[in-house]
Amino acid sequence: MKKIVYSIIAAFTCIAGYAQVNSNLILMAQPPAQLSEWGNRREVLTLIISSPGIIIDQFKIKAEIKTVDGTVIANTDLAKAPSFSSNPSGTTLLFANDVIPLEFMMFTGKYKTALQRTGKLPADNYTLCVQPVRPVDYIALGEVHCRSFYLANTQLPILMKPYNEEILDQKTAQTAITFRWTPVIPRQTSPVTYRLQVFEVLPLQNPVQALRSNQPLLDKEIFAATQYIWQPQLSFMADSSETKKMPTFIWTIQSLDKDKKPITQTDGNGEARSEPLIFYVNPWKNRKPAN
Repeated sequence: MKKIVYSIIAAFTCIAGYAQVNSNLILMAQPPAQLSEWGNRREVLTLIISSPGIIIDQFKIKAEIKTVDGTVIANTDLAKAPSFSSNPSGTTLLFANDVIPLEFMMFTGKYKTALQRTGKLPADNYTLCVQPVRPVDYIALGEVHCRSFYLANTQLPILMKPYNEEILDQKTAQTAITFRWTPVIPRQTSPVTYRLQVFEVLPLQNPVQALRSNQPLLDKEIFAATQYIWQPQLSFMADSSETKKMPTFIWTIQSLDKDKKPITQTDGNGEARSEPLIFYVNPWKNRKPAN
């Protein structure tokens, strides 16, 4: 009988202790799109576990990521997730790698596919909910805390100069051609490398064929800048056919991350290339390009 009484007292003591476990979740409203980047920046996510007067030997963090309509798209595999011990001071700080360890998060459907292919979730509004639980039976040790966050679409650079179908003077073009474009939006957590490529459109080719099959006349990586001045030193002679078409060129920008990989792989071509533009070099004065 005494053993039963002691067991009941111990159980109530544990319950009282669990009720005193408090937590507070701090999450950036617009964190990096690349989920792996969350763990590299402590300011992205902080979970504060407070247990005044109590030392919790072991606990795990149950995490769920939901869409706006409440659909759960990811949750923690608690059987594999790491356990933590509370700090003797009563306050324990956990960060992104602790709260949502990607290797122990189970994603569903298109979200799993997107994460595996690009390292990112589709641009959208999401909610992250977390709760400390016991390691064995996953009984709650505190309340659920939820925070909303937004993952933004990445806008690739827009090519500005030379503008589409701009006709450059031959003498000027032989000396220098200035290329300008807009930066990647939103601003990335690490500087972007812009790969500028220029291709000549040969006779009987269309611009897209030139882009896909020709060797670039210019292939230059520009680090964290949105302008480049090219000194081509080319003759820019008109072709010898009856139409005497002006030399035609197509140019594009590929945006690369710190690992020299395409900054987004959801842009249609999977290469993070901006919409290409064409320009001409006029070997004559007052001459329009042939159709």
